[in-house]
Amino acid sequence: MEQISAVIEREGELLDSLLFKLIETRLLLESGEHRYLARATREVERARRRTREADLVRAASVADLGRGTTLRALASSAADPWPGILRDHHERLSGLVAEIELTAHRNADLARMGLDALRLAPVAARGNGGELADEHSRDAELVRLARGAALETVLGTASRLRMPDLLDFLR
Repeated sequence: MEQISAVIEREGELLDSLLFKLIETRLLLESGEHRYLARATREVERARRRTREADLVRAASVADLGRGTTLRALASSAADPWPGILRDHHERLSGLVAEIELTAHRNADLARMGLDALRLAPVAARGNGGELADEHSRDAELVRLARGAALETVLGTASRLRMPDLLDFLR
């Protein structure tokens, strides 16, 4: 049981790190600091991959206990002092998953609002041939395109944060 508890503890630490990265991304979105969004979403993706790896380690660790084993079932069948420890893990992981989902949804909403604002913003001036009229217009258009790409990346990252195996384990 000690090994399983250690694996669950590590998964909680990684989920907390993922939440931190999502909150960083939200703060960048809220403050309009779009130049750092690409970096922030790369960090979210790295944190997401690490949590997925921990999810696989945890699944392998509890596989010997039977298919479909949940954390609640482990807690109810464990000898003292493990039921209380496992219930604490359950509470912590459940809270982290809820916060991650909420923050990811908020980030996606902010990214959608940013994309909508970009679509409504005036487009850079173009000459008769369709080319951008001057260097300032070209720079503004590049900034606009980069901002749009960064916001699209936030949406993509938010959509990949599903954790069905962890949710099944927490049932």
